[in-house]
Amino acid sequence: MKRAFVYLRVSSGEQAKGFSLDAQFDEIKKFCENKEIIIVESFSDSMSGKKLTERKSLMELLDRIDVDKPNFVIATESDRISRNTLQFGWIDTHLSMKGVKLLLVNEREAEGPFEKAFQKIRAVFSEFETDLRQSRINRGREKARGNSRFMNRPPFGYKVIGKEVVVDTEFKQSVEMIFNDYFNHVSIKRIAKKIGKSPGSIRYILSNHFYIDSNLNGKHEIFVCKKIFERAQIKLKISKQLSTKR
Repeated sequence: MKRAFVYLRVSSGEQAKGFSLDAQFDEIKKFCENKEIIIVESFSDSMSGKKLTERKSLMELLDRIDVDKPNFVIATESDRISRNTLQFGWIDTHLSMKGVKLLLVNEREAEGPFEKAFQKIRAVFSEFETDLRQSRINRGREKARGNSRFMNRPPFGYKVIGKEVVVDTEFKQSVEMIFNDYFNHVSIKRIAKKIGKSPGSIRYILSNHFYIDSNLNGKHEIFVCKKIFERAQIKLKISKQLSTKR
């Protein structure tokens, strides 16, 4: 069966008018049941859609695409993703480049000349995004390596103090336990329940090369065993292959 991430959003004004995240989810759930689509996880933001980077759940969804590899991202309408045409176009292009289709429950798919025109626009976005991303990565890595500064929010088990990424001793043991348990054949669901995180978050941690690459986005201390990490990648790949065959 096909798999999907669900994205929900309401602004404070919409909440006051009676719109709700639950209503959106119920509508999408019914849509998925009719289409025989499995909902892997839902992500929700309760805020204005003006600045994408401030919508933490949307950013997490985009980060998790490479880990969970859903077939679809589903929202009720395009304005749940963004009311800004350029922002919406960028997100749709980004998903398309990852092999993920954006489905909008209450909007028909474009057909005919419009669809052809949109495909051309998507191609322009695609080329621009590729060039921009590579340029940004190159500049950011050089800067990060030069001053040992981390470019983004560090993963679970690390924190930023000043300009340095350091081990967060409060959560270091939890990260080690995640890798060790998975290495010892504990299921991701059991680990997630034990740690108090979602299964998707556990998969993201297990697949994040930051834990074994001290030169990734700057310099930082490594505390995860490389052998255990590599074993985790093999298990994740096998698990993914088995799930797609069901």
